[in-house]
Amino acid sequence: MVFSPNYYQTRQNLLDIESLKVDDLDIHAYRYVMKPTLPIRRDSPKKAITLILAVLLGGMVGAGIVLGRNALRNYNAK
Repeated sequence: MVFSPNYYQTRQNLLDIESLKVDDLDIHAYRYVMKPTLPIRRDSPKKAITLILAVLLGGMVGAGIVLGRNALRNYNAK
């Protein structure tokens, strides 16, 4: 099977790289600015705020449904 010259050049480059001897250094690709610690408080919303907003939204939707049904009932009666 015959490959293009690029293949053979790439293969030779790979063999050259593999033959290099690298010292075992402690090299990292990242560096921490600060030591990671556990958070002091939660970032998510508190349960009380979520519950209050859910009750208010449910009340508004319920009132909208009641008012809409009442308006349709009065509109059909005319």
